[in-house]
Amino acid sequence: MMSINRTMMRGLVVASVFALGSVSAAFADGKVEVMHWWTSGGEANALSVLKDALKSDGISWEDSAIAGGSGTNALQVLQARVASGNPPAAMQMHGQQIRSYSEEGLLGDLFEVAKAQNWDAVMAPELQAFAKYNGVYVGVPFNEHRHNWMWTSKKIIDRYDGKVPATWDDWFALADKMKAGGVQPLAHGGQPWQEFMLWEDILISVGGPEFHKKAVEKLDAQSLQSDSMVKTFDMFRKVLGYADTNAANRDWNLATAMVIEDQAAFQFMGDWAKGEFTVAGKKANVDYVCSPAPGTEGTYVFLADFWGFFPVKDEAAKKAQSEMARLTMDAKVQTEFNIRKGSIPARIDIDPKAFDECGQAAIADRAAAAAKGNVLPSLAQNHAQSREVRGVFEDVITSFANNPAMTSADAVAQLKSGLAGL
Repeated sequence: MMSINRTMMRGLVVASVFALGSVSAAFADGKVEVMHWWTSGGEANALSVLKDALKSDGISWEDSAIAGGSGTNALQVLQARVASGNPPAAMQMHGQQIRSYSEEGLLGDLFEVAKAQNWDAVMAPELQAFAKYNGVYVGVPFNEHRHNWMWTSKKIIDRYDGKVPATWDDWFALADKMKAGGVQPLAHGGQPWQEFMLWEDILISVGGPEFHKKAVEKLDAQSLQSDSMVKTFDMFRKVLGYADTNAANRDWNLATAMVIEDQAAFQFMGDWAKGEFTVAGKKANVDYVCSPAPGTEGTYVFLADFWGFFPVKDEAAKKAQSEMARLTMDAKVQTEFNIRKGSIPARIDIDPKAFDECGQAAIADRAAAAAKGNVLPSLAQNHAQSREVRGVFEDVITSFANNPAMTSADAVAQLKSGLAGL
């Protein structure tokens, strides 16, 4: 994960002033340049909902897509463009990026549109914590993803009595049977961010939501060095052992395709995977099954994608930004976008009946988890901690996943030293 230090970010505030003219020009002719990292079939299908809505209002979408899971590549390009005084008009960001850019005064004020649409009442509270800075909205979420999903091939699981495992013990037992029968148990992409997500799912299954809150969100020293943390790494390595030999550097959507095509039984991935099933014409509980990752039932590990808008002086440009923000939170757009994307709306007042079984389950699970205080911010997907803290975890997890000689105790020790060095 790329890192932007505070000194550099403060310098970018000055650079952003010089960028105002170029951003205004982008809107002056009815265009809005949008930088994002959504390039898979399911992602493009979802984005077309907002593109079409903007087009109907006379605003054309100038696409600046930069491929790369979790946005690492796109955010590096953004950093360079802001530093050179040429930011995009709108940028896709995760929670911690919205927070960092707003703290440095780089994002525009969305107060008027937020007030008109009553965001305080309709936006999920956990997302407001990132969308607001000092009580003022500076970002608008267009979804809420669930991190801790398991996707299962219905065709394959039906060969094994059709029961999807809810615990890791059951999962390991079934995966062993599959291996013995020549069936590939796990579709996995051996990229740092994908392994990080799997590791975080396992951490919750090992220690529960309270362990996540202490070790990940509070960085409690005792929890970070606990037996539960060692066990998390032990189990992580065991799960990785069920991946195929070609998993290294496989893109997430290619791993999803293995489940879609019944080449593998399971994938652990956020609900954007459902967008790929949708584009492929597959149906929930007919072609695939969605369920919480083993041991994580009752928790909702969330992340969201936000639009961040850079300040502009031109009135026409401001109106275009406001219209994009308004349409993003429009109930109809939120519904159709998230049906296609696989996520659920950032709004909490949307009728779930329009969604399939997986979408309805996600909406119900979010509400149930919220009632118990178990809506948890994703560390792997840039919500639970700063980029610097997240980077320490990812470095250790990646090293552990790729170095069989590294023990779980070594990993825990490296976490301790890495965090101490920040």
